[in-house]
Amino acid sequence: MDPVAAILMLLAGLLHATWHAIVKTGSGLSILAGMGLVSSVLTMPFMFVVPMPSGSTWPIILASLVLHAGYKTSLATAYRSAEFGRSYPIARGTVPLFATLFAYVGLQQRPGLEQLVGVLIVVLGILGLARDRIHGPIDRRAFWAAVSAAAMVAAYSVVDGAGTRQIEGWASFTVWLIVLDSVVFFGVATALQGPAILSDIRNALLPVLVAGALGVISFAVFLWALSRNPIASVVAFRECSVLFATLIGVLFLKERPTPRRLCCAALIAGGLVVIALLKPA
Repeated sequence: MDPVAAILMLLAGLLHATWHAIVKTGSGLSILAGMGLVSSVLTMPFMFVVPMPSGSTWPIILASLVLHAGYKTSLATAYRSAEFGRSYPIARGTVPLFATLFAYVGLQQRPGLEQLVGVLIVVLGILGLARDRIHGPIDRRAFWAAVSAAAMVAAYSVVDGAGTRQIEGWASFTVWLIVLDSVVFFGVATALQGPAILSDIRNALLPVLVAGALGVISFAVFLWALSRNPIASVVAFRECSVLFATLIGVLFLKERPTPRRLCCAALIAGGLVVIALLKPA
């Protein structure tokens, strides 16, 4: 991964972990729907300055919309049933491994040995965090919801990676996807939660506004990085957000910083260095 992309992905990881913590501490589904609306408002003016997606791009956008909706629904379920310091690592932990597999199968992006080693180190560190059980076994429904969210993230990363490489460029794909995704997911969330979702959004207006702004910035950086780097490396490096999530959990959510968590955080950092500094074959 090139140095500029690595630095920006670190920033995106911090923003990503922060908005996830906001979703966890609020009414998850409502905040996810509301932050999508905020993201669309911030992004919509750019629709007039970027090219419209071509005919070959629309199927990619439609597939991405389905995957993003599934991811957010699974994420809300996981956060409703488990604490942040456990559900977040599981939801992110197997993403790099899934993404490496999907990128190879779908886009024939074969990982080099160094890249694969880095991805596996990150996965081991994150799964180690997820297994750091302080309050007993994680709820089974939350576990499978988090795993489902991870699979959806890996799948939409590969799909979005293909979208950013279309002839219109990454900016066009990013703008149109963010706007359409907000509309689609708001409809999904309303169908699941009913009209009360509007009052929930109004009652949590400040968290919704903050999460929406952070979300659109971190996602735009992610898609930009996907357009110019191997998908598996970008996805794995994005999981630096787990490091920030661990700090947020300790400092703001009062979760216990066990030695195991600190060791796993160091392991993740080592994997990120491998991904950032070593070139894939």
